[in-house]
Amino acid sequence: MGTLFDPRTGSRVVLRAEHVFGRNALRADTAVDDPGISSLHAVIRWRNGRWMVSDHSTNGSFVNGQVLVPGEPFALEAGAELRLGRGPNVAWRVQDVAAPADVLVPADLLRPVIGLAAHNLLPSSDAPELCIYLAGPGLWMLEQNGETRALKDGDAVQMESGAHRFVAAAPMDDTQVAEVAREPEAPVLVMRLSLDEEHASLEVKDGAAKADLGERSHHYCLATLARRRMADQERGLEPGAQGWLGSAELSRMLGMETTHVNMQIFRAREQLMTALPGVVALSRLIERRRGELRIGELPFEIYRGDSLECRYRPLR
Repeated sequence: MGTLFDPRTGSRVVLRAEHVFGRNALRADTAVDDPGISSLHAVIRWRNGRWMVSDHSTNGSFVNGQVLVPGEPFALEAGAELRLGRGPNVAWRVQDVAAPADVLVPADLLRPVIGLAAHNLLPSSDAPELCIYLAGPGLWMLEQNGETRALKDGDAVQMESGAHRFVAAAPMDDTQVAEVAREPEAPVLVMRLSLDEEHASLEVKDGAAKADLGERSHHYCLATLARRRMADQERGLEPGAQGWLGSAELSRMLGMETTHVNMQIFRAREQLMTALPGVVALSRLIERRRGELRIGELPFEIYRGDSLECRYRPLR
């Protein structure tokens, strides 16, 4: 991702796809409190694979000492100095010219910026404290401590290693964040349990595509949630009420701590989204509300031994 570095302060600026610099804190992505800086001083944009800076100020902008022609885009190269205004106080070094990306920026300047993939277990997959995943175009979800929420540009994300700030390359408005596109046909989860239920495997079918995810302990967790949803449908509960289990109750049923259950859910979603990238419905594998969770509104089948135990299809 494009990054500017201030050698005087050690601070950095991670560039959005369109990034405004100026004194007006309400309109600028990077606000500069300096009398020589215009309200909207300069804009850096990602265009045709390059970062381009345009000056819109009274006192000018400079790249490597060269004054920019007002309104004319100028390409930024790694290592170049960008100075706003005629004084020496507002200047950055271009540190990185990679394409814009959605990232977590740590408050600790010694720590690297974290670029986000479609599914992220942080701080590591071995010891995850939280999960951030893409639930739709530009819609990032944070799952932490048994709760799930949509991430908005500028939101704080706390880990034991310290605070981070979510920076969206192209921020979405609140209306877009509230809308999650749903595919016309969701993939089918096929869960297979041994007769003694000591072994659990999973297969996913998405049209002509199929992925065999093998045998994993977290597949039994999914089967447990799926059985509750199936039972509630058979009882005649409406879809919005189906399948909810308290986190503590699910932990007792599986014989493990809640933190371990959360880790199993992280890993189940990661495995599915890695096996079938681009199938957005898989990001909604698990739904949460305060203190409760359930398997999402995905079709599934459960086999015990060679026999079909149940087949669930969402009501449309």
